[in-house]
Amino acid sequence: MVFNALQQMCAAPPNIVVRRWTLPIACAFALCFPPIREALDVGIQAAWTAMLYYLGDYATNYMIEASIAFVAWLFSCLYFSYLDVVRADTKIQKDYWPSMDEMLVVGVPQFFIYAGGCGYTWYQWAEEPEQFAIDVPERAPTFLEFSAQLTLALAIGDFLIYWEHRIMHEVPFLRNNIHSVHHAYSAPFSWAGGWVHPLEDAVVVIAQVIPAYLFCHSLTRWAFAALWAVLLIDEHSGHDVWWSPYNWLIPGHRSWGGGADPHDIHHYVPTKNYSFCFCVWDHLFGTYMAPSPDNVNGFVPPLATHRRSDDEIAHLREIQRADASRRAAAPPAVQKSTATTKSCLAAMIRPVVSPAGVVLH
Repeated sequence: MVFNALQQMCAAPPNIVVRRWTLPIACAFALCFPPIREALDVGIQAAWTAMLYYLGDYATNYMIEASIAFVAWLFSCLYFSYLDVVRADTKIQKDYWPSMDEMLVVGVPQFFIYAGGCGYTWYQWAEEPEQFAIDVPERAPTFLEFSAQLTLALAIGDFLIYWEHRIMHEVPFLRNNIHSVHHAYSAPFSWAGGWVHPLEDAVVVIAQVIPAYLFCHSLTRWAFAALWAVLLIDEHSGHDVWWSPYNWLIPGHRSWGGGADPHDIHHYVPTKNYSFCFCVWDHLFGTYMAPSPDNVNGFVPPLATHRRSDDEIAHLREIQRADASRRAAAPPAVQKSTATTKSCLAAMIRPVVSPAGVVLH
């Protein structure tokens, strides 16, 4: 029964017209009809009161959001690992599936690091509650407050992440010595989403957390932490699942939502699709590349721990020669654009050692 339910969650998203209008109509109803808004307010307050009752003093941990994010991260990774194991149709790059070794190599270290960090915050809270406990309001945010705070925190954090990510690519030292750790995989999978250099990990967390802590209610911060972790794994999962923001935030002919479908491209065309939660930043700043069946991952194979055979190397060189011939026949403007992308890509794939100690390129 559980497996059947998971398979159904992997089903194709509803019709695009339904997806395009569901969110706007739901928001319009909530905003324009006071009875609906009041019912939502009552429901949020009841849920918040219940959470405070059952959590008790645990709700006062100054870093409870980290534990919430950890749990969301863990279950999201397990969910997408299941999709990899059963070879779900949602896979974007269907020729490349992570092995169990791949998942363990990057997943186990992250699990113990995150679990250890969260455990340390609980130790601090238990030993010195007067110093590491915070006041938690009994009043919940209204539906409008909750929605506005969550949307604003996601938008501000996402804007900062877009530029952090883009700078990591455009500054050669950062690209070659820090961000290259994350780009060990050109066909990402769930556990590889958090495989980053510790310095970049700290910068990313600060950029995302500060907006939420500046103006959000505790409940909003908890929801933000869980949603942020889920979206991080969705983006790197390698699966185009129906519930991804990319499949729902469609105000026009192009999606404004992030997800695995656009971000998969970034891992083999690293000058495109820097955004995280919202593709709108890529649209605004001219770095968007639309998902298409014509997009091809030029790395063969793209998984870090797979040793390339002579045949695979020869095949990659053949692809490169064909690409060079195609560029030579292209108009000058296209040649210039392609050359820029190629130079950035070449810098990204300098010889690096994977988490498993294997030379990638």
